Amino acid sequence: QKPPFALVSEKGDKMRPELSPDGKKVVFESDRLGFWDIWTCDVDGSRCDQITSLHGTAGRARWSPNGRYLAFEFHPNERSEIYIVEVPGGIPRLLPTISGSDNLSPSWSRDGKWIYFASKRGAEAFQIWKIPVQGGIPIRLTKNGGISPVESFDGHNLYYSKYEQNGVWRMPLQGGEESEVLRDIDSGSWPNWALTPEGIYFLKFGKFPHADLAFFDLASGKTHVVWPLQQRVGWGLSSSVDGKSLLYIQNQFAESNLMLVRNFR
Repeated sequence: QKPPFALVSEKGDKMRPELSPDGKKVVFESDRLGFWDIWTCDVDGSRCDQITSLHGTAGRARWSPNGRYLAFEFHPNERSEIYIVEVPGGIPRLLPTISGSDNLSPSWSRDGKWIYFASKRGAEAFQIWKIPVQGGIPIRLTKNGGISPVESFDGHNLYYSKYEQNGVWRMPLQGGEESEVLRDIDSGSWPNWALTPEGIYFLKFGKFPHADLAFFDLASGKTHVVWPLQQRVGWGLSSSVDGKSLLYIQNQFAESNLMLVRNFR
């Protein structure tokens, strides 16, 4: 293992980073120019590009499996909606989902044909839906709440959090009941875990502001600490596909840095 190092440290706050499927780029949200917008950089911190300039709050960007597109949430006014943009240079387009609801936290199916997202209306709980990337009728998946959906690497299951509950849950995509997989993730930390083929990396919080990078092995059901973090962390965690690199946010005074940890195995 190598100690964490700062990947992106320019001015402004940053949140919810994600490594591209090929591990060569990172996407994140930043308010460095006044509004929360989507940015990408090379994995060495160079060639940073502003992807959106929507004069609102854009965030939770997720790469498509081929790395050509980003799905993200945008809050123009009262409600949030799902957008898709080609990178680099594309114009964000609205993906119509559920009218009159908050639609957010998008992610891609492994074949790139579907977008999963969370939606709620009024005081209802968030539930997870999916919709074809080209548009269509949304299909509801969860019954008991869900947010931050991620499809398993074999395409058989959907992993997700619940907005006001601890843990990570799993449901079979071909039908069946949900089950709790991991409880050690605090309520409100739903962006703070990352799925790999073997398990789940997550931020394990102790007494504020202490946190550890931890790993939950899906086969054994055991958790171990990967790296104790010395400084306060921000919102979001991402893993490379091979599980050898982790990306997280480290708060520095009134701003924050993107931190990269490499060579876990």
